[in-house]
Amino acid sequence: MIKISTFINFISFLGDWLLFSFPLYQGLMELYDYKWFLTEFNQSSKSQPKISPLYWVAPIVKIYLEKKRAVKILGDIIKNESDLRTAMSFIDKATAWYFVSLGGWLKMVSSLYEFLGELHIESVLWLIVGTVILTFLGISSAYYRINPKRQENLISKLKDN
Repeated sequence: MIKISTFINFISFLGDWLLFSFPLYQGLMELYDYKWFLTEFNQSSKSQPKISPLYWVAPIVKIYLEKKRAVKILGDIIKNESDLRTAMSFIDKATAWYFVSLGGWLKMVSSLYEFLGELHIESVLWLIVGTVILTFLGISSAYYRINPKRQENLISKLKDN
């Protein structure tokens, strides 16, 4: 039989994972609205080297490097006050969602540690492996949900009904 403390630690850990992954998804949805802004100025983005997806092993570093790249791109394309306002809105939203998701990620790591302790698994290796897997799942889930192909499939299914 499962102890109540094990169940509570599990749902706490699950909740903290949700507090990491869904703010990341929300942020991607909101920032996706600015994709037209970045696409319109595609030449500038091509001049900045892309950040390797391997940095997702350390999400904090990946997001930091992506933000730094975005600031450089936006700095190159600002031509007037309207562009500046759009760029500032983009940067402010990106920063806010970064910190909300980061807070959830930190709580997730802490809750995973507590849950593993409840299961008497006190190995740093399992904590690291679990953190990497859960981080990958959270990021993958968010990107899957904003994928235009997924949205097109849903629209197609709705039209068929």
